[in-house]
Amino acid sequence: MDLLIPLIILIVLVALFGSGKGKSRRKHRSSSNRIATTSTSAKRKNSRDPKPDPYNFLYEHWKQVEKGDIPVPSWYHDPVTDAQLKRLKDDGTRMPGRSITKGQASSLIGLSELPEPKELEILRFFKVSGLPLKHQSIALIEIERLLKDPEKADQWAKRPATQIQKEFFRYFGLSVPKGITAPEANSAIASHEMTEEEEEEWYAYSEILEELQDKDFRDCYDLKKPSIAIIRQAIAKHTSDGQKITDISPDDLVDTILAIKPDLEKA
Repeated sequence: MDLLIPLIILIVLVALFGSGKGKSRRKHRSSSNRIATTSTSAKRKNSRDPKPDPYNFLYEHWKQVEKGDIPVPSWYHDPVTDAQLKRLKDDGTRMPGRSITKGQASSLIGLSELPEPKELEILRFFKVSGLPLKHQSIALIEIERLLKDPEKADQWAKRPATQIQKEFFRYFGLSVPKGITAPEANSAIASHEMTEEEEEEWYAYSEILEELQDKDFRDCYDLKKPSIAIIRQAIAKHTSDGQKITDISPDDLVDTILAIKPDLEKA
């Protein structure tokens, strides 16, 4: 009996202290895991770039205008019109929560418009990406900023003629002047005498070329970019069957192009 009592006390002590140590280790591991998880999560969050906000872009532009850093036409500061407010409401545009000017309203309306082809041409020439390619008002702001730089303005003025401009010369049996720039090609095209029928046919042909060179159009058909030579062949197959070029659409040519060059189909 004398030995039994100390033995019972020893068992109780081992149970108490042993259990406490076990709980302490589990708590420590759990705490470390939480810290590691939180740290990893924070790193992931910090590594993500925030999505560009077109409204914030405009608000920053307005600040520069108000400071006088960016010149604007006199009408820009006129009061917003009722027609503009109606358009903004119809478009579901997010308003800044304060009164705006006519020019600011115009910029907000431009967020709902896509850039024009000519504007996209300038932006792509300078390899601009992101918001300016999606919102016309931001495109115009970026273009103005780019062309204010004399060096960039000179680059744009001396840019080489495009493939379609060069194709104009070939189409009408003319030689392409060596080193011709895009503005020079524009002048040559504008001054070239064409009959009404020739003008209609060239317009139809150039529209086909533009569409088939447009990535968004080609993506609809899983089509890689065809060369102008391949497009010519496809058109020739249709016109040889008696179809006029003015009646041919780019959509009509997709299957013909793939029949000529099957590897232009994306896998």
